[in-house]
Amino acid sequence: MHFPWFRRRNYLSLEERETRRTTRSAGIRGILFVSGLVFLCFVAFVGLTLVLLPMLNLRTLEQERDQKLKELSAARKEEKRAQQICNALENDPEFNEVMARDKGMAKPGEHVIKFPKAEPTPTSPATPITPPIRD
Repeated sequence: MHFPWFRRRNYLSLEERETRRTTRSAGIRGILFVSGLVFLCFVAFVGLTLVLLPMLNLRTLEQERDQKLKELSAARKEEKRAQQICNALENDPEFNEVMARDKGMAKPGEHVIKFPKAEPTPTSPATPITPPIRD
């Protein structure tokens, strides 16, 4: 009687067993080698993504920072120049005369006079304003 779940064992010689074992182990080694290469490629890709991209961003940010520092330096020089002109306008009458002549406000032979700023006059104390009464 033959049972379907019972399989007769194939009795193989030692040479055939060894041949099958080496063939099987060579296939497994090949699969492990390929999967190892895929894993290494994945690790390299992730490593480059995590290391090189931030380095490139850092370089870009450093270039932007250097540009902004140059702009800041130029702005500070311009502010210092403007402050010197402002101080000269307030304190140096000769500079006022030169500026007035450059702008065409004074003709040759005329004298430029700068009037002092008027002091604010004290006002009477504020009286409350009442709205008109309507009938």
